[in-house]
Amino acid sequence: KRQILALVAASFGLTPQVSAHGGGTPQLVAVPAGPYEVYAWTNPTPIRVGTLHVSVALVDPASTQPVLNADVQVVAAPVDPAAAAAVSSQATHTKATIKTYYETDMQMPATGPWQVEISYRDTTASGSARFEIAVQPKSNTRWLLIGIGAVVFIAVGWFLWPRKQVDR
Repeated sequence: KRQILALVAASFGLTPQVSAHGGGTPQLVAVPAGPYEVYAWTNPTPIRVGTLHVSVALVDPASTQPVLNADVQVVAAPVDPAAAAAVSSQATHTKATIKTYYETDMQMPATGPWQVEISYRDTTASGSARFEIAVQPKSNTRWLLIGIGAVVFIAVGWFLWPRKQVDR
């Protein structure tokens, strides 16, 4: 009975959300920035007010090897400076699932178009690359699914609950 209830809960999104790391929507693919190429992915899709996960890979095009010793900064600024303040975060290997990536989570405070700049510096080089994103409002769909899931969960639980038989 508990397995059925857990399955129903999972099917309606009532389990903890897990962040996806090391992937997402490609924003930069082999973009030259200084002597290296920059790759960047964002998650979730679509991007909404709240947490934005950014994954970055730096590659030395001459050797096709990842660059692992850089200081990587991610700065997001609204295209309209009156909309909100810029946000920034350091991307590191520590936060990465794939240890050759630099990753970070940022809090996007407002909707609209945003410019995201990824800059790096290591002992021999520096560079930067940019891309634009559109931040959408928070979604209420999750709360609707949670509400529907709760009703189904209670209904299934009520039908599966052991009842005491009354002898007549």
